[in-house]
Amino acid sequence: MNIEQLAEKLKPWMRVDTWHTTQPKDDERFHLALKSAFSEFGSAISYDDFKEAMEYLSEELPSAKLEAEYLAQTIERYALNAETISSYLSDVKI
Repeated sequence: MNIEQLAEKLKPWMRVDTWHTTQPKDDERFHLALKSAFSEFGSAISYDDFKEAMEYLSEELPSAKLEAEYLAQTIERYALNAETISSYLSDVKI
Protein backbone atom coordinates (compact mmCIF):
# COMPACT_ATOMS: atom_id res chain seq x y z
CA MET A 1 0.00 0.00 0.00
CA ASN A 2 1.31 3.41 -0.93
CA ILE A 3 0.84 5.40 2.27
CA GLU A 4 1.13 8.78 0.55
CA GLN A 5 -1.67 7.88 -1.88
CA LEU A 6 -3.88 6.63 0.97
CA ALA A 7 -3.10 9.82 2.90
CA GLU A 8 -4.31 11.88 -0.07
CA LYS A 9 -7.67 10.10 0.15
CA LEU A 10 -7.91 10.86 3.89
CA LYS A 11 -6.75 14.46 3.56
CA PRO A 12 -10.18 16.03 2.85
CA TRP A 13 -11.29 14.73 6.25
CA MET A 14 -8.13 15.43 8.26
CA ARG A 15 -7.43 18.90 6.87
CA VAL A 16 -10.42 20.26 8.83
CA ASP A 17 -9.42 21.47 12.30
CA THR A 18 -12.17 19.44 13.97
CA TRP A 19 -11.48 16.12 12.20
CA HIS A 20 -10.76 14.42 15.53
CA THR A 21 -14.12 15.28 17.10
CA THR A 22 -17.28 13.27 16.91
CA GLN A 23 -19.34 16.01 15.33
CA PRO A 24 -21.70 14.71 12.63
CA LYS A 25 -19.97 16.65 9.83
CA ASP A 26 -16.59 15.26 10.88
CA ASP A 27 -18.01 11.73 10.87
CA GLU A 28 -19.50 12.37 7.44
CA ARG A 29 -16.13 13.57 6.09
CA PHE A 30 -14.45 10.50 7.64
CA HIS A 31 -16.87 8.14 5.91
CA LEU A 32 -16.57 9.96 2.58
CA ALA A 33 -12.77 9.77 2.81
CA LEU A 34 -13.00 6.03 3.49
CA LYS A 35 -15.36 5.59 0.54
CA SER A 36 -12.84 7.35 -1.68
CA ALA A 37 -10.00 5.18 -0.36
CA PHE A 38 -11.97 1.95 -0.81
CA SER A 39 -13.01 2.98 -4.32
CA GLU A 40 -9.36 3.53 -5.25
CA PHE A 41 -7.61 0.71 -3.37
CA GLY A 42 -10.31 -1.85 -2.61
CA SER A 43 -11.76 -2.71 0.76
CA ALA A 44 -8.79 -4.66 2.13
CA ILE A 45 -6.89 -1.80 3.76
CA SER A 46 -5.21 -2.68 7.05
CA TYR A 47 -5.20 -0.95 10.41
CA ASP A 48 -1.47 -0.31 10.01
CA ASP A 49 -1.95 1.33 6.61
CA PHE A 50 -4.68 3.63 7.93
CA LYS A 51 -2.59 4.46 11.00
CA GLU A 52 0.53 5.23 8.97
CA ALA A 53 -1.41 7.42 6.53
CA MET A 54 -3.01 9.39 9.37
CA GLU A 55 0.33 9.82 11.14
CA TYR A 56 1.86 10.98 7.87
CA LEU A 57 -0.89 13.56 7.41
CA SER A 58 -0.89 14.69 11.03
CA GLU A 59 2.61 16.12 10.62
CA GLU A 60 1.53 18.70 8.04
CA LEU A 61 -2.08 19.43 8.99
CA PRO A 62 -3.65 21.37 11.88
CA SER A 63 -3.59 18.23 14.03
CA ALA A 64 0.14 18.79 14.53
CA LYS A 65 -0.95 21.30 17.17
CA LEU A 66 -2.76 18.64 19.20
CA GLU A 67 -1.19 17.15 22.31
CA ALA A 68 0.92 14.17 21.24
CA GLU A 69 -0.74 11.52 23.42
CA TYR A 70 -4.25 12.66 22.46
CA LEU A 71 -3.28 12.67 18.79
CA ALA A 72 -1.82 9.16 18.99
CA GLN A 73 -4.90 7.78 20.77
CA THR A 74 -7.23 9.49 18.31
CA ILE A 75 -5.34 8.14 15.30
CA GLU A 76 -5.47 4.65 16.80
CA ARG A 77 -9.22 4.96 17.38
CA TYR A 78 -9.93 6.10 13.82
CA ALA A 79 -7.57 3.51 12.32
CA LEU A 80 -9.46 0.81 14.22
CA ASN A 81 -12.81 2.21 13.03
CA ALA A 82 -11.53 2.29 9.45
CA GLU A 83 -10.26 -1.28 9.71
CA THR A 84 -13.62 -2.42 11.09
CA ILE A 85 -15.43 -0.85 8.14
CA SER A 86 -12.86 -2.34 5.77
CA SER A 87 -13.39 -5.79 7.27
CA TYR A 88 -17.16 -5.49 6.96
CA LEU A 89 -16.93 -4.44 3.31
CA SER A 90 -14.55 -7.31 2.58
CA ASP A 91 -16.85 -9.79 4.31
CA VAL A 92 -19.92 -8.71 2.34
CA LYS A 93 -17.90 -8.23 -0.87
CA ILE A 94 -18.84 -4.59 -1.43
